[in-house]
Amino acid sequence: MRKQLPNLLSLLRIVVLAPLMVVLAGTTGSRSWFLALFGAALVTDALDGFLARRLGAESDLGRRLDSWGDYVMTAAVVTAIWRLWPEVMQKEWPWFVTTLVGCFAIVAYGLVRWRRVLGFHTWLAKAMAMVLPAGVVVLLAGWSAVPFHAAVILQVLCGVEEMVIAFLLPGFSGHIPSFWHALQRRREGPQNRT
Repeated sequence: MRKQLPNLLSLLRIVVLAPLMVVLAGTTGSRSWFLALFGAALVTDALDGFLARRLGAESDLGRRLDSWGDYVMTAAVVTAIWRLWPEVMQKEWPWFVTTLVGCFAIVAYGLVRWRRVLGFHTWLAKAMAMVLPAGVVVLLAGWSAVPFHAAVILQVLCGVEEMVIAFLLPGFSGHIPSFWHALQRRREGPQNRT
Protein backbone atom coordinates (compact mmCIF):
# COMPACT_ATOMS: atom_id res chain seq x y z
CA MET A 1 0.00 0.00 0.00
CA ARG A 2 2.86 2.41 0.80
CA LYS A 3 4.21 2.03 -2.73
CA GLN A 4 0.87 3.26 -4.10
CA LEU A 5 1.04 6.51 -2.09
CA PRO A 6 2.85 8.53 -4.82
CA ASN A 7 0.24 7.54 -7.42
CA LEU A 8 -2.58 8.32 -4.99
CA LEU A 9 -1.13 11.81 -4.46
CA SER A 10 -1.08 12.38 -8.22
CA LEU A 11 -4.66 11.12 -8.49
CA LEU A 12 -5.68 13.43 -5.63
CA ARG A 13 -4.34 16.35 -7.66
CA ILE A 14 -6.14 15.21 -10.82
CA VAL A 15 -9.56 14.14 -9.57
CA VAL A 16 -10.05 16.18 -6.39
CA LEU A 17 -7.88 19.29 -6.08
CA ALA A 18 -8.02 20.58 -9.67
CA PRO A 19 -11.78 20.13 -10.16
CA LEU A 20 -12.50 21.52 -6.70
CA MET A 21 -10.34 24.54 -7.46
CA VAL A 22 -12.37 25.33 -10.59
CA VAL A 23 -15.76 24.61 -9.00
CA LEU A 24 -15.09 26.73 -5.92
CA ALA A 25 -13.69 29.58 -8.02
CA GLY A 26 -16.91 29.59 -10.04
CA THR A 27 -19.37 29.11 -7.18
CA THR A 28 -17.87 30.83 -4.14
CA GLY A 29 -15.47 33.32 -5.68
CA SER A 30 -13.17 32.63 -2.74
CA ARG A 31 -9.57 33.56 -3.39
CA SER A 32 -8.61 32.03 -0.03
CA TRP A 33 -9.97 28.62 -1.03
CA PHE A 34 -8.16 28.83 -4.33
CA LEU A 35 -4.85 29.63 -2.64
CA ALA A 36 -5.31 26.82 -0.09
CA LEU A 37 -6.09 24.27 -2.82
CA PHE A 38 -3.26 25.59 -4.98
CA GLY A 39 -0.87 25.17 -2.05
CA ALA A 40 -2.13 21.64 -1.40
CA ALA A 41 -1.69 20.76 -5.08
CA LEU A 42 1.90 22.05 -5.02
CA VAL A 43 2.64 19.94 -1.95
CA THR A 44 1.25 16.79 -3.60
CA ASP A 45 3.26 17.56 -6.73
CA ALA A 46 6.46 17.83 -4.70
CA LEU A 47 5.72 14.76 -2.60
CA ASP A 48 4.68 12.27 -5.26
CA GLY A 49 8.08 12.13 -6.96
CA PHE A 50 10.01 12.34 -3.70
CA LEU A 51 8.02 9.47 -2.19
CA ALA A 52 8.27 7.39 -5.36
CA ARG A 53 12.06 7.60 -5.23
CA ARG A 54 12.18 7.11 -1.45
CA LEU A 55 9.87 4.07 -1.49
CA GLY A 56 11.39 2.53 -4.62
CA ALA A 57 8.00 2.95 -6.31
CA GLU A 58 9.06 4.76 -9.50
CA SER A 59 7.07 3.54 -12.47
CA ASP A 60 5.89 4.49 -15.93
CA LEU A 61 2.36 4.82 -14.53
CA GLY A 62 3.60 7.15 -11.81
CA ARG A 63 5.42 9.37 -14.31
CA ARG A 64 2.32 9.49 -16.49
CA LEU A 65 0.06 10.37 -13.56
CA ASP A 66 2.49 13.09 -12.49
CA SER A 67 2.49 14.55 -16.01
CA TRP A 68 -1.30 14.40 -16.22
CA GLY A 69 -1.49 16.07 -12.81
CA ASP A 70 0.72 18.89 -14.04
CA TYR A 71 -1.39 19.41 -17.17
CA VAL A 72 -4.71 19.27 -15.33
CA MET A 73 -3.46 21.65 -12.63
CA THR A 74 -2.17 24.14 -15.20
CA ALA A 75 -5.59 24.25 -16.87
CA ALA A 76 -7.38 24.48 -13.51
CA VAL A 77 -5.15 27.26 -12.19
CA VAL A 78 -5.58 29.37 -15.32
CA THR A 79 -9.36 28.82 -15.25
CA ALA A 80 -9.59 29.73 -11.56
CA ILE A 81 -7.44 32.84 -12.01
CA TRP A 82 -9.66 33.90 -14.91
CA ARG A 83 -12.69 33.62 -12.57
CA LEU A 84 -11.14 35.09 -9.41
CA TRP A 85 -8.72 37.72 -10.76
CA PRO A 86 -10.32 38.95 -14.00
CA GLU A 87 -8.32 42.18 -13.83
CA VAL A 88 -5.06 40.22 -13.74
CA MET A 89 -6.20 37.96 -16.57
CA GLN A 90 -7.25 40.94 -18.68
CA LYS A 91 -3.83 42.55 -18.29
CA GLU A 92 -1.71 39.39 -18.50
CA TRP A 93 -3.72 37.24 -20.94
CA PRO A 94 -0.94 36.98 -23.56
CA TRP A 95 1.36 35.52 -20.91
CA PHE A 96 -1.27 33.05 -19.72
CA VAL A 97 -1.98 31.95 -23.30
CA THR A 98 1.76 31.52 -23.85
CA THR A 99 1.94 29.39 -20.69
CA LEU A 100 -0.86 27.15 -21.93
CA VAL A 101 0.70 26.78 -25.37
CA GLY A 102 4.11 26.06 -23.84
CA CYS A 103 2.59 23.43 -21.58
CA PHE A 104 0.18 21.73 -23.98
CA ALA A 105 2.15 21.77 -27.26
CA ILE A 106 3.90 18.53 -26.32
CA VAL A 107 0.58 17.00 -25.25
CA ALA A 108 -1.00 17.82 -28.60
CA TYR A 109 2.03 16.58 -30.51
CA GLY A 110 2.08 13.26 -28.65
CA LEU A 111 -1.66 12.74 -29.06
CA VAL A 112 -1.64 13.53 -32.77
CA ARG A 113 1.46 11.54 -33.62
CA TRP A 114 1.29 8.55 -31.23
CA ARG A 115 -2.10 8.83 -29.54
CA ARG A 116 -0.46 9.15 -26.14
CA VAL A 117 0.64 11.91 -23.81
CA LEU A 118 4.39 12.33 -23.64
CA GLY A 119 6.11 13.24 -20.40
CA PHE A 120 9.87 13.57 -20.13
CA HIS A 121 10.38 15.02 -16.62
CA THR A 122 13.40 17.07 -17.68
CA TRP A 123 15.54 19.17 -15.38
CA LEU A 124 14.13 22.27 -17.06
CA ALA A 125 10.57 21.06 -16.43
CA LYS A 126 11.37 20.48 -12.77
CA ALA A 127 12.85 23.97 -12.45
CA MET A 128 9.83 25.45 -14.18
CA ALA A 129 7.52 23.55 -11.80
CA MET A 130 9.10 25.48 -8.92
CA VAL A 131 9.45 28.86 -10.60
CA LEU A 132 6.05 29.18 -12.29
CA PRO A 133 3.90 28.77 -9.15
CA ALA A 134 6.09 31.30 -7.32
CA GLY A 135 5.69 33.72 -10.22
CA VAL A 136 1.92 33.23 -10.16
CA VAL A 137 1.74 33.94 -6.42
CA VAL A 138 3.85 37.10 -6.78
CA LEU A 139 1.62 38.21 -9.67
CA LEU A 140 -1.64 37.55 -7.81
CA ALA A 141 -0.33 39.36 -4.72
CA GLY A 142 0.11 42.43 -6.92
CA TRP A 143 3.82 42.76 -6.25
CA SER A 144 5.27 42.33 -9.73
CA ALA A 145 4.61 40.62 -13.04
CA VAL A 146 8.32 40.19 -13.79
CA PRO A 147 8.79 36.81 -12.02
CA PHE A 148 5.69 35.46 -13.76
CA HIS A 149 6.95 36.66 -17.15
CA ALA A 150 10.35 35.07 -16.52
CA ALA A 151 8.64 31.81 -15.53
CA VAL A 152 6.56 31.85 -18.71
CA ILE A 153 9.72 32.27 -20.78
CA LEU A 154 11.14 29.27 -18.93
CA GLN A 155 7.91 27.38 -19.71
CA VAL A 156 8.37 28.11 -23.41
CA LEU A 157 12.00 26.94 -23.30
CA CYS A 158 10.83 23.80 -21.51
CA GLY A 159 8.22 23.20 -24.22
CA VAL A 160 10.82 23.65 -26.96
CA GLU A 161 13.19 21.23 -25.22
CA GLU A 162 10.41 18.63 -24.89
CA MET A 163 9.57 18.97 -28.59
CA VAL A 164 13.25 18.45 -29.47
CA ILE A 165 13.29 15.35 -27.27
CA ALA A 166 10.11 14.09 -28.96
CA PHE A 167 11.82 14.40 -32.33
CA LEU A 168 14.96 12.68 -31.07
CA LEU A 169 13.18 9.86 -29.20
CA PRO A 170 9.82 9.37 -30.87
CA GLY A 171 7.15 8.18 -28.47
CA PHE A 172 9.33 7.90 -25.40
CA SER A 173 7.82 8.78 -22.08
CA GLY A 174 9.85 8.76 -18.91
CA HIS A 175 12.76 10.44 -17.25
CA ILE A 176 15.02 12.21 -19.74
CA PRO A 177 17.01 14.91 -17.90
CA SER A 178 17.66 17.09 -20.98
CA PHE A 179 17.75 17.18 -24.77
CA TRP A 180 21.48 16.37 -24.53
CA HIS A 181 20.62 13.12 -22.73
CA ALA A 182 18.05 12.34 -25.42
CA LEU A 183 20.69 12.94 -28.09
CA GLN A 184 23.07 10.60 -26.28
CA ARG A 185 20.36 7.95 -26.02
CA ARG A 186 19.61 8.28 -29.73
CA ARG A 187 23.31 7.85 -30.57
CA GLU A 188 23.48 4.69 -28.42
CA GLY A 189 20.89 3.04 -30.62
CA PRO A 190 17.96 0.84 -29.60
CA GLN A 191 20.11 -2.15 -28.61
CA ASN A 192 21.80 -0.28 -25.70
CA ARG A 193 18.73 1.39 -24.20
CA THR A 194 17.40 0.23 -20.87
